[in-house]
Amino acid sequence: MTKNPQLRKTLKLAWPISLQSMLVTFLSMIDVMMVSHLGDEAIAAVGLGNRVLFVVMVIIMGLSWAVGILSAQYHGAGNGDKIRGTIIIAICYSFIALIPVIVAAYYLSGDVMGLGSLDPLVIALGETYLWITMPSMIFVAVIQIFENALRSINQVKIPLVFSAISIILNVVLNYWLINGGLGISALGVAGAAWATSISRLFQLIALVTFLQSQRHILHISLSDFDFLKVKLHWQKLLSLVLPMMFSFGIWSLGSFTYQLIFGRIGTTELAVISMLLPVEGIFLSIFFGIASACSIVVGQHLGANQLDEAWSMAKIFSVLGPFVALLMGGLLILFNDIVLSPYEGISEQTRLLAKSIFYIVGGLAWLKVINMTLAMGILRAGGDNRFCLLTDTICMWLISIPLVWLAAFYWQLSFFWVVVIMYSEEFCKIFMFAWRVKNKRWMKNLTS
Repeated sequence: MTKNPQLRKTLKLAWPISLQSMLVTFLSMIDVMMVSHLGDEAIAAVGLGNRVLFVVMVIIMGLSWAVGILSAQYHGAGNGDKIRGTIIIAICYSFIALIPVIVAAYYLSGDVMGLGSLDPLVIALGETYLWITMPSMIFVAVIQIFENALRSINQVKIPLVFSAISIILNVVLNYWLINGGLGISALGVAGAAWATSISRLFQLIALVTFLQSQRHILHISLSDFDFLKVKLHWQKLLSLVLPMMFSFGIWSLGSFTYQLIFGRIGTTELAVISMLLPVEGIFLSIFFGIASACSIVVGQHLGANQLDEAWSMAKIFSVLGPFVALLMGGLLILFNDIVLSPYEGISEQTRLLAKSIFYIVGGLAWLKVINMTLAMGILRAGGDNRFCLLTDTICMWLISIPLVWLAAFYWQLSFFWVVVIMYSEEFCKIFMFAWRVKNKRWMKNLTS
């Protein structure tokens, strides 16, 4: 493996994506950490609000990931001019999808928060958080579309730089707006929301301005809009986008359903999950970069009709990612006290429960890494989105979610075992994804 030049190339692509993904995940963690001194209700409200945003963001990621897959194959086939047209069409699709969601969020945020908590203060704080942050999903959509297109042409450091600047701005604005100062009164949870939205807008403006000023290969010109006149281009992207957005949506709604169940158990349990999900997200971000880089390289090989090379990379990464994840999960458990130390203001009961759940997160994270690598890194590189949708639906909605509901409310098991049962989804997915990768039906050239 270590002597494989394609592996070294892929890992070179992977580390900036991993680092950026960690920073993006850390962004939601920052909001939770920096309101922790306001109490469990603030932690629960921001955590639950972020899960609502996560549902929308993951659906957007399905759109941007489709752009990345198609762009990688266009790049491998030497059709770079089609990437800019694909970006424009994807932005149009994102506006069509997001505007109704933003309008609905304005009227239904309180009802959605009420599904996940019975605490009136949590509901009120979460509603405010969603009102302010939901419109910024449009900024996120455009950012992700450009970022995935950049990665598809092996330019992974540009998104990393602008993401890092946005994170720094968000931290500064969080501290200022949450606690007040310089003529601004303390805004609390609303301050965290405004800081997140402003930093996202800044990131979008800075990224697009850079691409245009540098006359980058992805800078948009008037001639690129001619791409919109060809109906086939809209249909090709839509054929990838719809099953992928639906698949990502099914999965993200399922993740939100888990959080609704935990919130109904109690505010303490919801606060614990709100603390630990970003920690798990940062851990998985490392392997998200590896899966993304694998998808790029495999997609480029498929676009160039280099099927043997695509299969070779698929085999290597289906082994490499889970092995590294198992080792890193053990390290995460060893240093759990350090990871939980930034959360100030939480009760001792919340801290003890968080520590016990932490062992599950660190010990079983490798299962999610296997499925991330097989699905996002390999199967989706060939556009095999319908099978991924089928697998997510069966394993999450027909097996895991019913079992978690029964464990929480019918069998009334402890919260520790409720969380353990949630991982039945990952065990189920391993068998289905591994079988699909092995039969090679996902190996398709999408550019022809």
